[in-house]
Amino acid sequence: MSERLRFIIAGFFVGIAELLPGVSGSTIALAFNVYEKFILFLSNLRLSNLTFNIQKLNKVFFLDLIVPFLISMILSVILLSKLILFLYSSYTDYFLIFIGILMCLVSIIIGIRVKAEFNTNLKLDIYFFCGILVALVLTKINISPETFSNGYIFLMGFIAFTFFLLPGVSGSAILLSLGIYKTIIGAIAIFNFSILIPFAIGCTISLLTMPKLINSLIKIRKREIMTFFSALILISGILVFPF
Repeated sequence: MSERLRFIIAGFFVGIAELLPGVSGSTIALAFNVYEKFILFLSNLRLSNLTFNIQKLNKVFFLDLIVPFLISMILSVILLSKLILFLYSSYTDYFLIFIGILMCLVSIIIGIRVKAEFNTNLKLDIYFFCGILVALVLTKINISPETFSNGYIFLMGFIAFTFFLLPGVSGSAILLSLGIYKTIIGAIAIFNFSILIPFAIGCTISLLTMPKLINSLIKIRKREIMTFFSALILISGILVFPF
């Protein structure tokens, strides 16, 4: 398989992963061995690297790989968002059971990754209990779709894309935990730009500001970060079940 074709296929499955709350797009990117170049591409997004020289641009940003990757990812999101919305709306209980199981499995996978990388089991420490606490608090926040402000949607875009950058953590899982998942999927399906524009702006701001910070935090506190999100996703997954 050529490298470009691998990036195209990876982009399609990363898009699908970002629609499903239990699956991390960055984890899929890791599986296809495209995550490192994608993060490097994001880290290099600064004015000093911009030039009209296409060859230099391609050398810095891997445009021959990243552009097909992004196009494939965007197409899969647009094409499959209606299917996801249909399943969510028409088979709500079954869909939520499926998503709940996925989220619990992702939490377990994060624990396995922590054990493999740090040679220790995922500990029930302060970070784990903070994740549980945050998940429980989020369930008590009662925000209806009618009350979503542009500022709130912007914040959700920022948060979702930030989590997209973290392998093992699904941006959609966080949106589901925050109660805005169906709203965003529905907006994508019907091209509701009143929601998509502030959400996209939030994603863009995260894109421009977070990659380096995330890389730095992961280097310093990766085990603690993964422990927190393992608990958050586990409890959110359990609470998703419709019974």
